[in-house]
Amino acid sequence: MRALIVDDHSLFSEGLRLLLAGSTSISDITCCESGPQAVELAAQTSFELVLLDWHLGVGLSGTALLSTLKEMLPHGRIVIVSGESSASCIRSAIEGGAAGFVPKESSPALLIDALTIIGHGGIYLPVAVLATTARTGSPPSSSAAGGDGATCLRSIREGFPRLTQRHADVLTRVARGMSNKQVARDLDISDGTVKQHLNAIFRELDVQSRTEAVYLLAKSGVTIG
Repeated sequence: MRALIVDDHSLFSEGLRLLLAGSTSISDITCCESGPQAVELAAQTSFELVLLDWHLGVGLSGTALLSTLKEMLPHGRIVIVSGESSASCIRSAIEGGAAGFVPKESSPALLIDALTIIGHGGIYLPVAVLATTARTGSPPSSSAAGGDGATCLRSIREGFPRLTQRHADVLTRVARGMSNKQVARDLDISDGTVKQHLNAIFRELDVQSRTEAVYLLAKSGVTIG
């Protein structure tokens, strides 16, 4: 797996690189310090994993950089590793299509657990966020909240059997950060049909927004592939 670490603190990024190299099967790891450098590298290499600091001192950062990298690396998983872990910051990252959010104060073991979950197709969010923002469902499972249960991730249909396969197709793409137009294009359906599906999904999940739906998927240990 090819991984890119984007962080303007070289000591932190080098420590993260050593952690990944020593604790995961990831051996091809590149580090850079700015948004422009990340964009240049992404144009040259199809990274499968990006660990991205939310606040960078130079050029693009935050939502703008996440959006750019999502477009350049459509099959990559982008994980935010940030010193800021406010609810609004995490929400912005998830709305932008990040596969997970790991606060920088997390332990090395928790980061590895988070990457394991994401590597199995799941979504990782801090337990505190899941506990305070998800409105329905059971308490965070080990697969959703961290720990060694990542291999127990369920499909959307297994987690929410009352959803149809088409609902699962739409929800999977929404969780990957696609807009309604992108979902419509990808599934060869109209924008209006996507909206109808989303309304039905929200009713079934008892949520009121795309972000609440993604939080519930994370809380429930559901894979989005």
